[in-house]
Amino acid sequence: MKKVTLNGSFPMVRAAVMGPVVRALDASGAQCDTLLEEFGMSRKLLSNPYEILPLTRYVAAFERAAEVLGESALGLRLGSELQLTELGPAGLVFLSSPTLNAAMRKFVLALASWQNTTTCELLRDDEWPIWTYQIASPQIWPRRQDAEYSLSTMCHMVRLVRGAAWNPVEVHFEHAAPADLKPYARIFRVPVRFQQPFNGLILRPQDLDASLKSADTQMARMMERHATDLIARDAMPHSIAEQVRDLVTRRLAHEKLIVADIAKDLGLSHRSLQRHLAQEGTSVRQIVREERQRSVEGLLEREELTNAAIARAVGYADATVLWRATRSWKKNSA
Repeated sequence: MKKVTLNGSFPMVRAAVMGPVVRALDASGAQCDTLLEEFGMSRKLLSNPYEILPLTRYVAAFERAAEVLGESALGLRLGSELQLTELGPAGLVFLSSPTLNAAMRKFVLALASWQNTTTCELLRDDEWPIWTYQIASPQIWPRRQDAEYSLSTMCHMVRLVRGAAWNPVEVHFEHAAPADLKPYARIFRVPVRFQQPFNGLILRPQDLDASLKSADTQMARMMERHATDLIARDAMPHSIAEQVRDLVTRRLAHEKLIVADIAKDLGLSHRSLQRHLAQEGTSVRQIVREERQRSVEGLLEREELTNAAIARAVGYADATVLWRATRSWKKNSA
């Protein structure tokens, strides 16, 4: 058995995972920018595939996109059309591994560089091996689209390395069965069970041991190293104040910082967040002020930037608001 819980300080995912959702919205002519704004995102923010997003927002945006498009099986379809690069090093590690067993094992480890607070398991204890996927936080619900996208994606990846005719033995989902089961039959081509303890693909033992023609030892090593570097680089701090500071720093220029939103992104209630920060002798307002001041001081050293550009970079409406803030900082430090 190989079990890995992709833990971090708060639930996060890389911006690249929003690529399929954005393309689906654009292809349909839906108001993609409006939907992104609803969940604190923008095309500019998503243009960096390594940008960190709160997992709660991604899951909720995925659910909302399915509603907007009137496509309840959106996650199933997008998983079957996946571009492996949108899974970062995890996708390429999978593709370049020598066997399906190694591919799934290394994929689980590398996925921690792309998404955390998620439990992935490759169970080989029983007669039938099982690959499972489940967001660890029960508060992130509903999450049907993410679950169906993830299992459809894994099925798609296995078919890329084993052939388009490959099928799992059975498919399990944690959510209730929808009214229309035809999309599941079309994607998986095997029995699908709902309201199970986990989301998973049941496999044949011989599936795991077969050699993969796409194996590339050098590529696998490079992508494993890349994943390790990303995990180390973006390791989240442990104290609540440090987590808030990290999140504020990442979001400062992209959105209005609201205490309730920050609490939700960290998986806490508004009151719980305030209590934790008070115990650490700080508050969201104080952290935002400190991070703005630190950022402004650094940006002022860049001669090519106007005051208006600096104001926008730290989330101020205009240069006048920036001027008032800097005057207040100087007054308080005197």
